[in-house]
Amino acid sequence: MKTMYLNFTFRLGLVAVFFVNGISKLQHLEEVKTWMESYNFPGLFIYPAIVIEIVAPILILFKLERRFSYLSLMAFCFLSALVFHSNLSDPSQLTAFLKNFGLMSGIYFLMVSEPND
Repeated sequence: MKTMYLNFTFRLGLVAVFFVNGISKLQHLEEVKTWMESYNFPGLFIYPAIVIEIVAPILILFKLERRFSYLSLMAFCFLSALVFHSNLSDPSQLTAFLKNFGLMSGIYFLMVSEPND
């Protein structure tokens, strides 16, 4: 029983990062689009990013379409690291790059440790 609560708590902590950032992107939509475009990345991609960051965590917490949600968040982390944090000579970008890969790793371990939908 204790393990069930711990698993939920850590799952919540991991997916909350995405949900909160998705809400923040909604609140600062134009600024984030401009920031994305400053990397020569189309600002319109903000919309699927927001959907992934808000919907996938909810689906994971309610145990719906978890595998698809995990894969979506992993792809999001991978692309974010490559597109926006690839200047590895900048210590803050290196940290952001590694954080994305750390999140992706945690999501992977959640995915392989849970039964499929």
